[in-house]
Amino acid sequence: MQEDDIILKGMEMESGRINSEAWDWEAENRSAWAKIVSEDEIKKAVSGHPSIRVTIEKNVPDEWVAPLKGKHVLSLAGGGGQQTPILSAFGCETECLDISPVMIERDKKALMRYSLDAKLHLGDMRDLSIFADGSFDGIINPVSMNFVDDIGKVFSECSRILRIGGSFIFGIANPALYIFDDRLLAKGKMKVKYTLPFSDEKSLSEKELKKRIAHHDTVEYSHTLNTILGKLCRSGFAIVDFFSDVSSFEPIDSFLQDCYLAVRAIRIDDRAIC
Repeated sequence: MQEDDIILKGMEMESGRINSEAWDWEAENRSAWAKIVSEDEIKKAVSGHPSIRVTIEKNVPDEWVAPLKGKHVLSLAGGGGQQTPILSAFGCETECLDISPVMIERDKKALMRYSLDAKLHLGDMRDLSIFADGSFDGIINPVSMNFVDDIGKVFSECSRILRIGGSFIFGIANPALYIFDDRLLAKGKMKVKYTLPFSDEKSLSEKELKKRIAHHDTVEYSHTLNTILGKLCRSGFAIVDFFSDVSSFEPIDSFLQDCYLAVRAIRIDDRAIC
């Protein structure tokens, strides 16, 4: 994609297409999220120890996933040949929805390689209308909420398609990650540049945004803790566990340990919404 070819009108709608194409490129070139899981990881999942990641380095605790064995689970924005085959090997009735055709193709290859089954869907996580109310017992969402402008839409849809008592396990970036000048950060220099909440649409000039998109970067949004936690609760979820994770980038990790946040929430009765 050439910089001059990029049209930024109707950015809210365009961000899905831009991120789809960016993730296709990431999957084919450099993303660790598109590396198909090993046979050893599949064997561990079969034996009851699924290596599920929703943040950068740490696996979620086994006890977060254990109640989902044999249940209907959605791997949301979870293509890439990792979460989907592991959940299937663990014994879940698994479906995956992802915005990137290449990431979906990675899932297909992984499922074929290990003779596993799952239903795969190409789609935007903001629109889960293909799924009926109360379809799933669990949703696992590897860190991707920062690619959508309104996480309230995602939380609301996840609440709708989960059964009461269902688990919602997701990762999200600490908003503080977005305050730094990323060009200098790539050189190991930390300089505060942006105010929060950050948005590629609003925090960058049109020239800067066009340049990023031309270089296959995703469109991202920082959100706020008030938005993340408040909208989650108001969508019918109760938070029951949490951990934080590093970024695997030393300059940031030396400054901020809680770079990524992992949340386990339970869908509660509407009458008990906080």
